Amino acid sequence: MTAANGWELHQMDVKMAFLNGDLDEEVYMEQPDGYVDPTYPDKVCRLLQALYGLKQAPKMWYAKHDDFLKSQGLDNIDPDACLHLLMDDGAIIISLVYVDDLLLVASSLAAIYKIKDALHKGFEMEDLGEAKVILGLQIRRDKALGTLKLSLGKYAAQVLERFGMAECNPIGTPLEVGLQLVKADESDDALPYREAVGSVKYLMVGTRPDLTFAIGKLSRFFSCYGNEHWVAIKRVLRYVKGSMDKRLVFDKNSSCVL
Repeated sequence: MTAANGWELHQMDVKMAFLNGDLDEEVYMEQPDGYVDPTYPDKVCRLLQALYGLKQAPKMWYAKHDDFLKSQGLDNIDPDACLHLLMDDGAIIISLVYVDDLLLVASSLAAIYKIKDALHKGFEMEDLGEAKVILGLQIRRDKALGTLKLSLGKYAAQVLERFGMAECNPIGTPLEVGLQLVKADESDDALPYREAVGSVKYLMVGTRPDLTFAIGKLSRFFSCYGNEHWVAIKRVLRYVKGSMDKRLVFDKNSSCVL
């Protein structure tokens, strides 16, 4: 939608996000080292706000963030708790949050500045400008051509390095034609099969739908894999090696209909 409509795409980072959460229950902690009250060394502290390491901290931060966006007119779009939307007099603002990373989409620069100003007043924020990288996802925008490109190339290179395939010979297809795999009698725990399939799955979900069939097939053997399965996922990695420049490309002529 951003590419097709020429919308603005920016990102922000919340500084010390979990410290913003307001607790809705009584929580106590020991006095931290270096801050013990010499008059009452045996007393404990009652927390008024969340701290990092507190189990409730992520939930309370999200609740604070959710309440704040709703106070600015952005409604949560069910069932995605991380997505908030405002439509007002033709202006559109979309906010996506992942812990402390915010991706902001708006139909104009004025709308972007409006939500940024509000966020700065509500929290201590870092303005990162136009979105470049979020959750490992590289974003390349060419407004003159109207293109928006998404890539996980750096992540793919890290995956290849992790599994010793950085210098492997590339190949043109992810699976051998007609490959038939059967369950192994017992899994070979010495092989990092599940880790490799899981790592490529993130790549698949992010920007590489061409990996979907192969990863779907190999995911069936998480509890019963052997050397032939390991050879199969290594072939997928060889395919990734040979297709590092593949990315999702959206442009001004993209359809917004799924």
